[in-house]
Amino acid sequence: MRKFATIGTVLAVLLAVAVIPAASARRQSAEPPAACAGLVTQLADTLKKVIEPLVANPPTPDKAAVPLGDTLRVLVAMTVSKCLPTPPMTAPAQTRFHGPELCLSQAMTVFAGLFSVLSKVVPGAVPPDPGKLRNEVQGWLKVVGEAVQTCGLPAPPGGMPTMPA
Repeated sequence: MRKFATIGTVLAVLLAVAVIPAASARRQSAEPPAACAGLVTQLADTLKKVIEPLVANPPTPDKAAVPLGDTLRVLVAMTVSKCLPTPPMTAPAQTRFHGPELCLSQAMTVFAGLFSVLSKVVPGAVPPDPGKLRNEVQGWLKVVGEAVQTCGLPAPPGGMPTMPA
């Protein structure tokens, strides 16, 4: 009987430790904000404009700089609208992004890839090797598509753009 009382007490404590904090914790929103669908569609349209000069014959990478800048503007708007998490900064964030755990990592990879491609096509940059640039953009577009899915954002009509084969 004494063993039962000890086991019962331990189970009650474990249950209280597991259930009470979980019940009082803020729930993460499963749905992204309503503005996200429009922003994801705008992102897809902007990415198509990035791809066009890179698949032209001959490729004109310098013409991709403006659409890449527009892509940066859309990604920042997605961050402001809480579609993507805010990058970590020195001061704690006022509001936290309540989305999937890997979303921040994916979002940072998207920004890093954007800056990498942009640094190769801005005016004054050393002209990139078209094949290498095309491969880098192809890999970056894959990351963008994965980030949209990982962050729980709605897919745009027709899906995310990819480099044509």
